Amino acid sequence: MNNIRVGLLVDDMAAPAWVTHMLGQIAAEQGMEIALIVKYAYRAQPAGKAAAPRDPWLLSLWMEVDRRLVSVPDDAFSSEPLSLALPAVPRLDVEVESKPCGDHFDARDLAQIAGHRINVFLRLGPLRPCGEIFDTASCGIWSFRHGDEPLERGGPVGAWDILLDRPATASALEFQTRAGERGHTLQRSWSMTYPVSIRRNRSRCYWKTLSFVPRKLRELGRIGEENFKLKYAATGTAPAFYSGAPVARPSTFDSGKLIARLVARTVAKKAAALRSLDQWMLLYHFGGENELPERVFEFRQLVPPKDRFWADPFVVERNGEYVVFIEELEYANNRGHLSVIRFDANDEPVLPPVRILARPYHLSYPFMFEEDGELYMIPETNESHAIELYRCTRFPDKWEHVMNLMDGVMAVDTTIWRHDGKYWLFACMRENEHASLSDELFLFWSDSLLTTDWHPHPCNPIVSDIRCARPAGNIFQHHGKWYRPAQDCSGRYGRAMSFQRIDAIDETTYRETPVSRIEPEWDESIVGVHTFNRAGRLTFIDGIKKRG
Repeated sequence: MNNIRVGLLVDDMAAPAWVTHMLGQIAAEQGMEIALIVKYAYRAQPAGKAAAPRDPWLLSLWMEVDRRLVSVPDDAFSSEPLSLALPAVPRLDVEVESKPCGDHFDARDLAQIAGHRINVFLRLGPLRPCGEIFDTASCGIWSFRHGDEPLERGGPVGAWDILLDRPATASALEFQTRAGERGHTLQRSWSMTYPVSIRRNRSRCYWKTLSFVPRKLRELGRIGEENFKLKYAATGTAPAFYSGAPVARPSTFDSGKLIARLVARTVAKKAAALRSLDQWMLLYHFGGENELPERVFEFRQLVPPKDRFWADPFVVERNGEYVVFIEELEYANNRGHLSVIRFDANDEPVLPPVRILARPYHLSYPFMFEEDGELYMIPETNESHAIELYRCTRFPDKWEHVMNLMDGVMAVDTTIWRHDGKYWLFACMRENEHASLSDELFLFWSDSLLTTDWHPHPCNPIVSDIRCARPAGNIFQHHGKWYRPAQDCSGRYGRAMSFQRIDAIDETTYRETPVSRIEPEWDESIVGVHTFNRAGRLTFIDGIKKRG
């Protein structure tokens, strides 16, 4: 498609910031234009019709206290006028009639709307579209499902995820092409649930979802309407069942019980934090050659002094010598640098670690890659807005900067895998500065390592899930299959690890399946784990240890 015409269905010309940012991205895309704003209002309701039920007063009070006490930088819901964001876009004011089956447009208004030849309508308000409005958009009406509940539940988005102590908050983008049709999912995603504050939890979720629409519009332009509909509205999908209890609007008493439990959990966590220090430390295991240790409780601990932490271990074996490269962060300056720990002939670590690389910005995740006899490192350098490549000039403690593989990106935990003659670059990224860096995994490929010519994969982001997106170490082979270690950052950063089996990868396809996990359950003092790497006989992980 050479030009995609986008229409907006809104009930208010004052839009939240996340919406105006999304519209700005769409308007800046080549081959896309926002062609029409349909501002709708509801016709007067018949006398005696019941008003929409209000939230329980305790929930409303919580939200008001939250609004007054919790600071949310770059709030996704700060109001911005659409007339300023889209000054040249024509606007049509219409009335809709609310019926049990949905909201209907007048025939004369539908005729005017049809004249604008809209490809996609974005529904950005409470409208329940029904009837011939679907005939005015050739690729349907697209809607967000923030919170992504299986059934409708009263209350603000993100509140129930906090109250029910869910580690992740879901969201989705879907589209419909006709009235009464069940929505077809274009993208689903999961973000970390931020405790206590509804505003903070909602804001991060909404900031991330603004990228969904531009991505899918780009795909629509690339493959065309017919292929797009075939891909996302295909029949024969697996049945989906909801087996939970019926969802009813909670009473004030029910809300009070849940809020009381939330307060109790929060107080308990704060009290525990005052009594102990959460500190990243290392765990290692020597076994047989290329043996994968399966009992995590057999790993030995390497606990740093209390003035710092050690994390992100990457193992290298050279001439029979084992070394592990790590992130080391001293609490006094709160900036990570990279260090190395050698192991002696008796498989004992030689401490303290030796610093090998420091920059004016934070360094972590020292990913290691060997190529033509050279040892390369790609540390996490997100604060420099680049993916930097270093070469080892004296093993293991001397390194030089070679080049930047990418510039002008917000990326963490870059991991490269050479497979089937290509270099595959995995990195967690965000497409706007307000979104999380742990939610979405992007994939690029190249025919060589030392290049800036990295081709984005058409399925990007290949993963949009806080529970398994962020890389957690080298991709490794086990019994003929390839596995990608991934961080589960739901609930808290570095909570657990998921191992994703790579089922298919080429220039147009990527599929993976979660097959195994490491949970921090073998030691009550360990409450998180988020990196896995191995070479030869040595396997390393890291963990968050509670220290008194």
